[in-house]
Amino acid sequence: MADIEFPSELVDRQRAADQAWAALEAHRKQVDGQRRQDTPDTPGRPAWTARPMRPWTKTEDAEHQRLMTAAVSAQETLRAALAGARLSPDAATVQGLKNAARAERPAV
Repeated sequence: MADIEFPSELVDRQRAADQAWAALEAHRKQVDGQRRQDTPDTPGRPAWTARPMRPWTKTEDAEHQRLMTAAVSAQETLRAALAGARLSPDAATVQGLKNAARAERPAV
């Protein structure tokens, strides 16, 4: 199968979607790390049970929701751009676009 030449706008939209999802995941990891620090382990807890952690705060929840909304919006924008470029969102197209987005940006 021949490589697809993706328009730079489409590649930029893929990068924006990837960055938005990465920001959401980084936030979740940061919050969970803080929750682990904030919650003492239960003495005598069997090793096979999950360590209890404090609930998310309203502030953490609000930031998670903001980041989730941004990620979904970026993904919907990417999907619309794929349709506008008349590209099918099949596995080869999606993987090719992700590979193009990971490649270094050309010097301007």
